[in-house]
Amino acid sequence: MTETNSKSENLQEKLTQLRKQAEEKRAQQIAKQLNLPYIDLKITPIETAALGLVEEEKAKKAKLAVIKKAGKQVWLASQDPSNVLFKEILEELKKAGYQINLLIATESGLKKAWAGYKELVKEPVKKITGQVEIAGESLEKLKREIKNLDDIKKQVEGIPDGQASAIVEIILAGSLQTNASDLHLETEAEKTNIRYRIDGLLQDVVFLSAKTYYFVLNRLKLLAGMKLNIHDKAQDGRFTISVDKTDMEIRVSCIPSAYGENIVMRVLNPKAIGLKLEDLGLRPDVLEIIQKEIQRPNGMLITTGPTGSGKTTLLYALLKKVNQPTVKIITMEDPVEYHLEGITQTQVEAEKGYTFAKGLRAILRQDPDVILIGEIRDRETAEIAVQSALTGHLVFSTLHTNDAAGAIPRFFDIGVKASNLASALNLIMAQRLVRKVCQKCRQAVSISEKQLSQIKKALTGLPQQVKQPPLNKELKIYQAKGCPECNQTGYKGRIGVFETILINEEMKKLISASATHLQILEKAREQGLVSFYQDALLKALEGITTLEEIARVVGSQE
Repeated sequence: MTETNSKSENLQEKLTQLRKQAEEKRAQQIAKQLNLPYIDLKITPIETAALGLVEEEKAKKAKLAVIKKAGKQVWLASQDPSNVLFKEILEELKKAGYQINLLIATESGLKKAWAGYKELVKEPVKKITGQVEIAGESLEKLKREIKNLDDIKKQVEGIPDGQASAIVEIILAGSLQTNASDLHLETEAEKTNIRYRIDGLLQDVVFLSAKTYYFVLNRLKLLAGMKLNIHDKAQDGRFTISVDKTDMEIRVSCIPSAYGENIVMRVLNPKAIGLKLEDLGLRPDVLEIIQKEIQRPNGMLITTGPTGSGKTTLLYALLKKVNQPTVKIITMEDPVEYHLEGITQTQVEAEKGYTFAKGLRAILRQDPDVILIGEIRDRETAEIAVQSALTGHLVFSTLHTNDAAGAIPRFFDIGVKASNLASALNLIMAQRLVRKVCQKCRQAVSISEKQLSQIKKALTGLPQQVKQPPLNKELKIYQAKGCPECNQTGYKGRIGVFETILINEEMKKLISASATHLQILEKAREQGLVSFYQDALLKALEGITTLEEIARVVGSQE
């Protein structure tokens, strides 16, 4: 009996082996006929995250598997390329911008690849493009139910463990409703804290259990095109939220930490750069100067300030102001964060050797009238930018300095010749962002004698063209209180405060003589420079912000 069983098992094993060989031979013949490569998936590593580009059920019906993904290139293994559903999926991938490398595989090989779906979060990927759709009834429901951070917390805490898609949708919808610029998911010993950066400050939203965060982390990594099995290295990715036919890019950064992996998501909402120049907080006298300077055919307009001070928003507002059919505008950015209609936008590709300097040289061969350079970081870029301004181009760019006067010695430090800079530079603008006091809950209070004295002293010597209210005891200022509308912070939204230096003939002489920061600052004050503090103070007197917020952002009068 034992001998009979042994012979039967051997026979079965041989038949199985023969079937596999026949299957492989058929697949190889198909590959040869179609002039495509054959791949043995039984011995080929499969990228689990790549599988997620196509839902499991659709992949099995179409007899295919996405086995590898690198940027916009994907490797697609198929048993039968004539399959109707396969062709539909192929077209979807192509429309999404993917370059397809097609391979032929056996069904048994595909089954081995499909086993990788078990490693993915067991929820469907909603779109083959890596988009999260928040639209229709779902969006309207979330809009009705989410008005502030407390609502987000209640919504998340009401979701059962494991339903990662629902939680991701809520925190993303919540970020849009609260105008958060960044979402932070920070792991702790036994839980993960979700925080939103709203108006420049981080605010706690809700805690997730370790179990729930595991699913949320995998869901976000999958959407962002990251590798699920990498936990000890930093990864970057991105995906898109489609809301009411508007696409918003989400940039995702994942780093290992002491208690797991931390995620930060930057929300690039097109509405953030939809502001007009007149909406940024620029005083009428400054607007008048800018309007005049952007009408010039050549020269440089520089904006300075730290990261997150609104420089990009200001530059894009300038571009929109000069954008017209008769003007050719090209940008060089790192990276392109927002897309502007009617403007040619290019970006740095440092890993490929395409730097600001090389990109700028290429741009100049495209016969532009206006050039935007995301940031001047080195001598080569600075010199090309200056030469461009001297040879008939209007150039917009940014520098990292603490104030407007600091931009000039910064150019000297980089290596720009003083004489060239003096001829090229038209206008320098430095900026910060202060939070606006919530208009719904702000409280008007009478000004104290001490405050009135300080304000009078600070605003002494303002140029005549700068409007200010009567400085007397009837003056009212506003304080932040807090309500559900502003998430109990007392503030909602932000506005710019500015320093502006117009490069006139006297200033050109100083620059040509390689003047110091202090010399530039003194001359600017003689010519009527309105400091950050003074500009912010004027906004406080208008009821736009508070004295406390001014002290936090720009300090006090020296």
